[in-house]
Amino acid sequence: MAVLFACAVVFHGENMIEHFLSFIKRSSSVFVFTLLLVMFFNGHIKESGLIFFVLLLSIFVDVRNFRSYDKILDSNRKLQYIDELSSAMRQSIKLSEVLELVMKNLTTELGYDRVVIFSFEHRGYKKDVLAPVAGLNVSMDKLENSFFKYDKSEDIVPKCAIEKKPYIVRNAREDHRCSQSFVELLDLSEYIVIPMISKDVIVGVLLADNRKNGREILESDLPPLTMFANQGAMAIENARLYEKIEALAVTDGLTQVYNHRYFQDSLKAELNRVERYHRESSERISLMLLDIDNFKKYNDAFGHQSGDAVLTEIGLILKGLSRKVDVVARYGGEEFVIMMPATPKEGAAIFAERVRSGIEKSKFEMRDGQVQGVTVSIGVSTYSDDAKTPQALIEKADKNLYLAKTGGKNRVVSG
Repeated sequence: MAVLFACAVVFHGENMIEHFLSFIKRSSSVFVFTLLLVMFFNGHIKESGLIFFVLLLSIFVDVRNFRSYDKILDSNRKLQYIDELSSAMRQSIKLSEVLELVMKNLTTELGYDRVVIFSFEHRGYKKDVLAPVAGLNVSMDKLENSFFKYDKSEDIVPKCAIEKKPYIVRNAREDHRCSQSFVELLDLSEYIVIPMISKDVIVGVLLADNRKNGREILESDLPPLTMFANQGAMAIENARLYEKIEALAVTDGLTQVYNHRYFQDSLKAELNRVERYHRESSERISLMLLDIDNFKKYNDAFGHQSGDAVLTEIGLILKGLSRKVDVVARYGGEEFVIMMPATPKEGAAIFAERVRSGIEKSKFEMRDGQVQGVTVSIGVSTYSDDAKTPQALIEKADKNLYLAKTGGKNRVVSG
């Protein structure tokens, strides 16, 4: 029995009592030892050496079986984690939450130190890339420009995605498949890359390593980690789909700026916020209502597709010039509106002039490759200088827009 206990200590030092008891429950050597003792005392076996030999043989078989049993238990625990994580990820609908959940559980449940998730993205014709979108225990600032072209010669990350095959890198600094600039950036040595696949389509690549804890990455890690990566890929795709559906509800389909309804709701919410919390302050909210000059002539001369291209381009210009807190929306037809929180009339007028000038300097490609200039007229209004209700604020901006139109177009009126 002491020999059995010693074996348990050797193979399972930290939890030796628990493992020893488990070993006893499943041990055939205990049964053999008891049987041999009974037979020895009853005179059926004369040689004590034979008892010792059979016992050692039985213990050897038990230890080998017990180690296999322990590996099976470990695999089952990992599979249980994966099942629990899959359920949690299916319930999460925000992409940021899904990414955080994937990374967190790779470290806490599956025992990895660092995690980076690369997302497969289309960036124009033949410009597919794998870009880092999330990381745990990794500085994402370092990885800001560390995307890989979708070319297996670039690095093992795109190679993993293209071949839809996981890889374990044992010595990154001597592995020709690894981009040495990327290896140096993250100080990589041994790491694993797993393709994230949903419905046979590449969603991204998962990279993990154990630089701090030093635990060796084993081939036996591949099956549970691959299953986990694929479940994560499905959850990411579901979250992206949900976000697209959400965006469609508030976004103009052509210009990709917010739609009229979202603007109206945002304006009401912003005015209510100021009325409730800043009634006695001097906080101002400004509106900019913009209309494309002579837009019907562009449509008649170059066709509606060229007109749509102008609308789309102006939407991009407005988003590029605006702050994150501003709400850029298509108001209707060839009209756009921008709501500018915490912006007094003077600041709104300066910004409106910058928008007008920026559009005037831009060149718009029309049908048959022709390039045409476009101008806009802009009306500005400000809460609470001009009005104190959403409708009155819009009406004031519209009145100023009319003055800009009738005053010669391609100008800003904010009086």
